[in-house]
Amino acid sequence: MNDALKSYIERYTELELGMRELINRKGNSLCAQCSCVCCDVVMCVEGVKSPFLKLVHQQTDEFDEKKGFLSATGCVLEKGRPSVCYEYFCDDHFYHQPDEPHAEVLKIIGALLYHATRDVEGDVSLDEITTREELERLDLRPFESPLRESLRALEIIRVFYRDGSLSADDQTALKRIRIAKEFQSES
Repeated sequence: MNDALKSYIERYTELELGMRELINRKGNSLCAQCSCVCCDVVMCVEGVKSPFLKLVHQQTDEFDEKKGFLSATGCVLEKGRPSVCYEYFCDDHFYHQPDEPHAEVLKIIGALLYHATRDVEGDVSLDEITTREELERLDLRPFESPLRESLRALEIIRVFYRDGSLSADDQTALKRIRIAKEFQSES
């Protein structure tokens, strides 16, 4: 793997693990009580089809044709999950937010990987590149700014969850995060 790709994956992994920490802290109790599993093998398939995600999680051998990456206790992937795994929140998650700013921040947390894997123009997505060779040849410079924006947003959200406030600059930074069209109007 080339150095630029390796570096990008390291920072992407930092982002994903930070997101998981926040999502788990805010939503684990809701998910643990739920009897309706929102995960599905169809979503797991992206984790083995995407060369980028395979490089991140390095657990293709854990994939099962019937269960995907799902086990009795949840997903076995610590990192390298498809972005939809973070983008989707059921209505209960939004219902239990203390106010609208918290609901908006929750949507932004879910969108950080989506944002980070799109080039500056939003035309190319790393997780949709179909071969490892194409991924290795790709100029990652157009992905650097979205990744930095996502990492910055993660830090802003951590502070927001600690003290409950967002400065005007923080709000501007969070507005830069692109949210997938199918998740823009939910809440």
